[in-house]
Amino acid sequence: MSDVQAHTARLIALFVSCVLYGILLTTFVPCLRSLLFSASQKFQLKPRHKITFPIVAASILMFLVSTFSAVLSMQDVIDAFIDYSGPGGALQFYTGTLDSGWKHWMLAVEDTVQVILGDGLLIYRCYVLYDRSWRAIAVPFVTWVALIAMSITSSYHESILGPGKSLNDPSVLPFLSATLLLTFATSVITTYLIIRRLCTVANLPGSLVPHVFTRIATIFFETGLIYTLSIIASLGVYLKGSNLEYVASLSVSLSEFPRRLLSVAR
Repeated sequence: MSDVQAHTARLIALFVSCVLYGILLTTFVPCLRSLLFSASQKFQLKPRHKITFPIVAASILMFLVSTFSAVLSMQDVIDAFIDYSGPGGALQFYTGTLDSGWKHWMLAVEDTVQVILGDGLLIYRCYVLYDRSWRAIAVPFVTWVALIAMSITSSYHESILGPGKSLNDPSVLPFLSATLLLTFATSVITTYLIIRRLCTVANLPGSLVPHVFTRIATIFFETGLIYTLSIIASLGVYLKGSNLEYVASLSVSLSEFPRRLLSVAR
């Protein structure tokens, strides 16, 4: 079966980004409310010592980055299908020698920030659940540090790609694949540790609300499964060399945020 053409893939990517951004909005507001406001009284701020400001700051930053990513995706389509009037139309805009400037490498930076912050929030949640034990998060922390290094390297190589080249270029694909594998490993290991801890607490003698811990563990499993499948699908798209790579890139970066919001809000 023939591959999707570049301009068609960008339209699909725009549709996917709009759907995921809608999901993002429906999760961001409840998350922010649970982080800042008391659960027992409506619209009353929590005491200062009960607000986890690093998580609040990271959540707001991820929301801003996701918003900018969705806007940039929209502007990219407008530039190709509406503003560009040269020969070949939108297809030539994406496959020719036109240089889109900072918009080209900014998408790589957005993906890097989203993945690093998202996995960092998940590891922090695991750290809190294990009574702030560094030993408990040693393995996911090491994979997270490796992820940061590989993400920055991948973003750099993406930013220097010439016009008309794609993310499956030989100079980018190894680093991009390694980044996906590292975020996959970090996500799976940390989610397993969190679910294991929650199930252990739920099964302790005298636990007052075991069904609540079980429900939260189920949420972590479901969101983790969705994100894991998106990473596997994205890796397959990149290795195949399909033009749907931009759809895969947006799906991973934008689906990262709602998943982490669900994690930190519990």
